Amino acid sequence: MDKIAKAMRDMGQTQAQLRRDKARATAMKRKEEYLGARVPRELRAKVIDRANELGIPVSILIRNVLEEAFSETAAGTAGMQAAAGDSQPVADSYDYPDVIGWEQITLNRPMTCSGCARQIDAGSRVTLGLTSPGGDHVILCGNCKASG
Repeated sequence: MDKIAKAMRDMGQTQAQLRRDKARATAMKRKEEYLGARVPRELRAKVIDRANELGIPVSILIRNVLEEAFSETAAGTAGMQAAAGDSQPVADSYDYPDVIGWEQITLNRPMTCSGCARQIDAGSRVTLGLTSPGGDHVILCGNCKASG
């Protein structure tokens, strides 16, 4: 009887381990790569406060900031200045003749890039092209702004 009980227990443990492995593999497929970083307490507080202001999770805010920073590396120094908050867009005025001015903004809701039609998440930093009354505003993602 002991042999049967041990065999059943072993079989149950094996099945449980297979289920755990399958669940772990499924979870890993859903998740993207993880990147951890140590930051000063003050910066951590600022990031959390900013995410709360925007109404988005901290991880989305950090992902958006990193995507924006690295999408502009092709633009060299101008891209780094834009990522640091300098509001000097690079977009070519000839591409958008109706635009009367450019401004860096943080999206409050998802929008579509006017240049590449890519969906841009809420909380992302974008370049807004202001037009005369009645005109359609231009929204450029980091890639389109840098390549403009």
